[in-house]
Amino acid sequence: MGLFGKNTASKPSMSLIAKQCRVVGEFDLDGDIQFDGKGEGAILNARNVVISSTGHFKGDIHAEHVTINGLVEGSIVAREVNILSEGKMKGQIQSEQLTIAKGGCLLGENTQKDEPSLSVVNEDAPKATSPSSDSKQASA
Repeated sequence: MGLFGKNTASKPSMSLIAKQCRVVGEFDLDGDIQFDGKGEGAILNARNVVISSTGHFKGDIHAEHVTINGLVEGSIVAREVNILSEGKMKGQIQSEQLTIAKGGCLLGENTQKDEPSLSVVNEDAPKATSPSSDSKQASA
């Protein structure tokens, strides 16, 4: 292909919020984002979200993978969440897999993503019989 030819294979991009930066809003991306600075709002449809040791994010995160080594306050819905040794999460996590390294902190709750509701069905239990049917069988 030439210099201006179409590139059919698009690579996910990495967005970086620098240490001296503060951004507020909704981040709807099909790629990766790293916060070395501060962010507030919502992150939607991200592949990888990284909150570095200098990073702070306040709001909701929806991503495939989330790695926290700074501070997150809010809620996370992700397939995998890793809280590293300097990471702190205040809020709710809904994930399939959660890892907390020694020194990492979760102040809140974690629930399993797409957790099926539990219902107890016991079909092998003997059925209760009424006293009248027992007496009929005894007299027959």
